[in-house]
Amino acid sequence: MDHQNINMDFKTLTSRGIGLTEHFHNGYEIIFITEGEANFTIDNKIYTCDKNNLVFLNNLEKHEMSPITTPYSRYMIIIDSHYLDNIIKEPALLSIFKIRTDSFENKFEVKKKHISSISRILNNLSLIYSAQEEFWHIEFVSLLSHLIIFLYREYTNQFPITNINKKDQRILDIQTYIDENFTQNITLESIAADFFISKYYLAHSYKNITGFTLNQYILLKRISHAKNQLYFTDNSITDIAMDCGFNSQSNFIRIFKKKENITPLQFRKYYRKERE
Repeated sequence: MDHQNINMDFKTLTSRGIGLTEHFHNGYEIIFITEGEANFTIDNKIYTCDKNNLVFLNNLEKHEMSPITTPYSRYMIIIDSHYLDNIIKEPALLSIFKIRTDSFENKFEVKKKHISSISRILNNLSLIYSAQEEFWHIEFVSLLSHLIIFLYREYTNQFPITNINKKDQRILDIQTYIDENFTQNITLESIAADFFISKYYLAHSYKNITGFTLNQYILLKRISHAKNQLYFTDNSITDIAMDCGFNSQSNFIRIFKKKENITPLQFRKYYRKERE
């Protein structure tokens, strides 16, 4: 893993005019607000988030933020999704990042009795990230895993999945299979055949459990991977299209523009300029 894909900071905004328009991250994101209030637009949902709210985002969700009251202060952690998936591996814990049913809420309020504990963990994570001593990434992920387990135990109802039966596990196994193979030529039909399951049952169950249609999830994973390459590499548009599982450059450009409202090349130029 490229350890630059672990990112953390603590920031204070002092003006309501300073916000974040729709932007790009290549991993799971956790935000803990310590002061102030802001509106978050996450896909088609709008949340008003204030002091002691936790916000969870994944790399498939479009989001933007605008402060309502200032000063607005928050901790932010962004971690590579594939890396964290392989460290934790427990679907119930990962569900707060990966499952997006209609009832899911991206934010919740931390109880007063837990504020100091969570703040202490986040401060320690910030110190680990700032120092970046030998094996810091292992120490960082270990403490982050501790935080997620703590939240699961104390705020179980905020996690989309808790009790996992055999049928649910089968669908979650298929989600993991897609995570590992979305760059290949996989379809609803091919996955149904590989898992010896009716494609109609698969389509219905996948949507109910994950919140995504199967084809939608494959496409979002491919688009997210393409964004990552457009942002971090100089690979050609054709090479990116092929590497992300699209059957042609033209098809990739058409689908990317439909989903993002800009072409892949425009995305690369815009976000690299923002990075400078």
